[in-house]
Amino acid sequence: MGNRRITSNLKDAALQMWEYGWDLEDICAALVVSPASMYCWRAIFEEIGSVVRPASGLRGHPQIISLAAFQACHCIYAENSNTYLDKLQWYLAIHHNIAILISALQVTLQKAGLT
Repeated sequence: MGNRRITSNLKDAALQMWEYGWDLEDICAALVVSPASMYCWRAIFEEIGSVVRPASGLRGHPQIISLAAFQACHCIYAENSNTYLDKLQWYLAIHHNIAILISALQVTLQKAGLT
């Protein structure tokens, strides 16, 4: 069996069939799913009450600057808009343990609308 997208309706139906006493092998043959998938769906259902896991909060590429560090940069620019990037780079390295190139810092700040 290859990877394919299985709808939540099919997962629900498979679990209901299993709950009603169908044999696991019969369900797997009829719906073309693996026993491992059935056990996984049952574990998810028992854990959260649904066969579909909620979407992960971790989406997209990881950010170079954390939210706390970004808010600190925003405060620094709010207090002194003439702050140079090398000073901001030093601040991030010392106070937030972030090593970032000045060019990457500039791009990040431009995307945020701070420069």
